[in-house]
Amino acid sequence: MVCSVMNDLKNNIILDRGDVRCPIAAASAILTDQWSVIVLRDIAFFGHRTFRDIISNNNEKIPTSTLAKRLKRMVDVGLLRFEGDETHSQRKIYCLTQAGIDLVPLIISMAAWSNKHHIFDAHTIEFLKPLQEKNNSALEEFLEKLKKEHR
Repeated sequence: MVCSVMNDLKNNIILDRGDVRCPIAAASAILTDQWSVIVLRDIAFFGHRTFRDIISNNNEKIPTSTLAKRLKRMVDVGLLRFEGDETHSQRKIYCLTQAGIDLVPLIISMAAWSNKHHIFDAHTIEFLKPLQEKNNSALEEFLEKLKKEHR
């Protein structure tokens, strides 16, 4: 009961932007932050699951303080969870929750939309092409792989 109340309190503080009741507004409170989507991308598609891996391999040069805040926020809202690393007592290994995995198709659709409309002349990412096709099993297989890796 106490844990549930604390989670509700955290979520309300993070999502409280007035009276957010619309599901689109609620989702935008999470997804309109560029860094959160990029961190989800780096974890889901590139397997960067520690702070050091994410910061070292991030092409967008996310500041370390910003990454720390985003990782905490994404854990607080339930997109990520972390577990300790047996080989290093201070290292956290970030894992996608089911809510985070459920965002992967949306991130793939964002990439397809960006390419279709030539937004900022974004490059086509070849490994995403099969995941963007309609009615195929590649996306389902990828999501199942993520579920196994992150549980």
